[in-house]
Amino acid sequence: MDDVVTDAPPPSRFSPDDLDNFAAPLPQPTPILVVSPNPSPAPRLLVVLISPTSLALLPSPPPPLHASLLLPDLPLNAIPAHRTRAAARSLISGLQPEEVLVLDAVRSGAYRGRLSADELVEGKLETGAARRRGGVGAAKGVAALAPPGSVMDGLGAAVMTECEIRGKAASMVVTWPAAARPSDFGVMRRVAAELGVDLKAAARVSGRAGLGALYT
Repeated sequence: MDDVVTDAPPPSRFSPDDLDNFAAPLPQPTPILVVSPNPSPAPRLLVVLISPTSLALLPSPPPPLHASLLLPDLPLNAIPAHRTRAAARSLISGLQPEEVLVLDAVRSGAYRGRLSADELVEGKLETGAARRRGGVGAAKGVAALAPPGSVMDGLGAAVMTECEIRGKAASMVVTWPAAARPSDFGVMRRVAAELGVDLKAAARVSGRAGLGALYT
């Protein structure tokens, strides 16, 4: 009769790769918000530029940065989906802005590819606090995005979620096509006026991947 205590156990039916699926994920390093040596008070309005069209508003050379958001586990490229929530939390909790304006681009896939390449789209999503105020900054003259649905993701959506949780007034204005000129959209013209940017110098962009930029 076999000794069930001392006999070698049968080989596992799982491969080592399968067993790794049951291991606890490694903790992700916390994003680091580095504020300038002489920080100003909490900004009244934080503008987050994400879309190529909005990034074209940046003057050359750009003004001095008020703060930098560092993710130690990532190289200098776009923030992946699994890190956007942590980045948004660090950004909003660290700067504590009164209002937030996010400028992002609609993804054609969110509308099942039914957006025309020649059709200009400009719409906004807002937190409850922003709706009660009638909008945020340059977004006040923008109509609600229709249909709203779950058409946005990435860092912009994570910033909006964080602002909703914290009860902050935040508006996200999205545009299409992604490579349109800033002058094609009313919100971009108003933001350019507030930043003192000459729209004639903001040329059409080609959908380049951007890090995003933060200005107060």
